[in-house]
Amino acid sequence: MSKRILITGGTGFIGSRLVSGWLADGHEISVLTRRPQRVIERWGGRVTGVSDLYQLTGPFDWLINLAGEGIADQRWTAARKRELRDSRIGVTGKLAEWAMHTGQRFDVVASGSAIGVYGALAGTAEQQTVDEASRVGQDFAAQLCTDWEAAAQLLYGLSERSLMLRTGVVLGERGGMLGRLWLPFSLGLGGRIGNGEQYLSWIHIDDYIAALNALLVSDAVGVFNMVAPEPVTNTRFTHELAHCLGRPALLPMPAEVVRLLFGEMADLLLKGQRVLPARLLERTFAYHYATLPEALESIRQVWANSR
Repeated sequence: MSKRILITGGTGFIGSRLVSGWLADGHEISVLTRRPQRVIERWGGRVTGVSDLYQLTGPFDWLINLAGEGIADQRWTAARKRELRDSRIGVTGKLAEWAMHTGQRFDVVASGSAIGVYGALAGTAEQQTVDEASRVGQDFAAQLCTDWEAAAQLLYGLSERSLMLRTGVVLGERGGMLGRLWLPFSLGLGGRIGNGEQYLSWIHIDDYIAALNALLVSDAVGVFNMVAPEPVTNTRFTHELAHCLGRPALLPMPAEVVRLLFGEMADLLLKGQRVLPARLLERTFAYHYATLPEALESIRQVWANSR
C-alpha cells in the first residue's frame, strides 16, 4: 500500500537512497531540506522538496527524521558543535512543534541517532561489546545523541509506533566514510589509525535500507542498533580494504598526529564502539553483507562498474 512519507535528510548519502527506493515502490514523498532545488534536480516533480514545514499539507503516514550535519566533516570548534546540535536537536524540535501545531499524527516515526550514544571507548582487542540495553556515554558525541533522542520523544507521542535508529558507520559507494578513503587506499596511501585496536561498527548501505524498510512495515518499536553483526578493529578494517583494492596500506597515522590534526574529534578515530545489533538479530533480520570482506567486495564491484 502506498504511503505518504515525510523525510528529513532526504538528500544525503542514506536519505537519497531511501527516497529513490520508495519512489520505485510507488510511495508519495516530501523532503524537508535547506536546498529544495537539489530535490528538483535529482527527482524532478516526482518528489516534493520544501525548506519550510508549513509549506506542507498532511497528513503523513511515516515520518523519517535523519537530518544532521556530518559529525566528522569538520573540527569540533564551538561554532561547529552548535551546528551539529542545531541540525539534529533543533530540526527535531521544529518537527515536533509543526506536528503539534498542525495536528499531525503518524503511523510510524523513525528518528535518527548514532552508536556514538554509547560513548567513545578506548581501543583494545578485548573491548567490551555493547547493545541496545547498554548505558550511554558521557563525551560530546554521546551527549549530542542523548539530547537528539530526547528531542524525538515529543514526536513519538504523536505516532502509533516509534523507532530509534542508532546508526553505525554506513559503507557504500561514493559516500560516507568510504567516499573519503577509497582514493587514498586505491593509491596505496592508507594505513591504520593509532594502535589500530579501536573497534569500528559498520553496516552496508543496502542492509541499512533493507533493515529500516523491514522495521517500518513490522510491529517493531524502540531502539535498534543499525550495524552489522561483525564489528572489526581498525587494523582489520585497514587490512580488508587494502586487500580488496589490491594495494598495500603503508602509512599509519600515529595517535599524536591524529590529536594534533583533529583535536577533540580525534576520539572518534582513536576510540570506538564494539556494537552488536541485538534487536535486529532477535527479529532474524537477514543481512546480505554480514562480514566486512563481502561488503567491501560488493562496493568495489559497483564502483568499478560505474566508472
